[in-house]
Amino acid sequence: MSRRFVNLLVSSLRRRVHRPDFYVHRVDPTSLFHPAGSPQPAAAETSGAPAPARLPRAAVSFDWPCPPNQTGWIEFMGFGDDVVALDHDGRTLLYDGTSDVVCMMNDADSPRPNPISVTVGDGLYVLATNPGRPPHTYCFQSLVHGGTFPGSPWKEWHWRSLESPPFDPKFATTDKYPTRFKHDLGPAEAVAPRAIDAYAVVGDSEIWVSTVSAGTYSFNTASGEWSAVGHSALPFRGRAEYVPEHGLWFGFSDGDEHLCVADLAQEPPETQVFPLRHVWEDPPRPEAWTPTAIRLLPLGSGKLCVARCFRRTKEGERLLPSEYRHENSESFWCSPAWRLSGTPAREAWR
Repeated sequence: MSRRFVNLLVSSLRRRVHRPDFYVHRVDPTSLFHPAGSPQPAAAETSGAPAPARLPRAAVSFDWPCPPNQTGWIEFMGFGDDVVALDHDGRTLLYDGTSDVVCMMNDADSPRPNPISVTVGDGLYVLATNPGRPPHTYCFQSLVHGGTFPGSPWKEWHWRSLESPPFDPKFATTDKYPTRFKHDLGPAEAVAPRAIDAYAVVGDSEIWVSTVSAGTYSFNTASGEWSAVGHSALPFRGRAEYVPEHGLWFGFSDGDEHLCVADLAQEPPETQVFPLRHVWEDPPRPEAWTPTAIRLLPLGSGKLCVARCFRRTKEGERLLPSEYRHENSESFWCSPAWRLSGTPAREAWR
């Protein structure tokens, strides 16, 4: 089944000056692919900047969740075709793209900024990217529809707290972490061995998370229990997407964030990292375009889209994230991932 829309969240660079601060645009994914049977553009034609296109009108907008003189945050998460917004106080909104309405949900308990989120079945699972050290591990919750307590006749959307991953007690201190994982531990990793480095949904009910140096764990959404996946780390950085038409997981490589593919259904190997089946080279980009973010969007029917954000700067100018200003333009570039270098992805590993 193909997706009807891709939800693109755009943030205002002049936050708290011009409201609203966030806009959700619903993009028709068919516009990202050439019609079946049409000739592909020549390589010379694709080596520069893509042809500019205007975004469709924003479907909905969100304001910053607190006054300018207060500290806060807001996170947005995809939930099927919908969008869930969660702020620092746990206040939760759901934008229903089908009916074009915004619904208030029950508040989340002790939310954390910059979480990871995945949809499994009818639930949204949200986990902090750095669960911390015992006894202060946090924060794993799911947004589910049902009774808020056993035997409740009323069913509604609510947050449910879940157990944190069962980290090995040896990671309770910062001394001498083992280097059995894919990272040679440096100062940054040594202070956050439980930080989640990669994650994926495996099968119909399992969420796999791979940490910097504290192991890979699987959460079974049916039983509500965690288990260790052995000593092998996921070969991705960030989220990997399963494509059932290919029977493989696609994501971005841990080292250079190139599009890659692996088979997580195999037995965990003895090596430190699951092997990659194939890695694609990035298409050329215009000069003075500095990448700032990259995402992989599953579109259904075996198709994927690589979404890249770039900061356009003057020639020779290099900016740190803290030096970004609204005068420097930002570009959003979508490219179909199933035809890289003219080769269908399904044939790349035959």
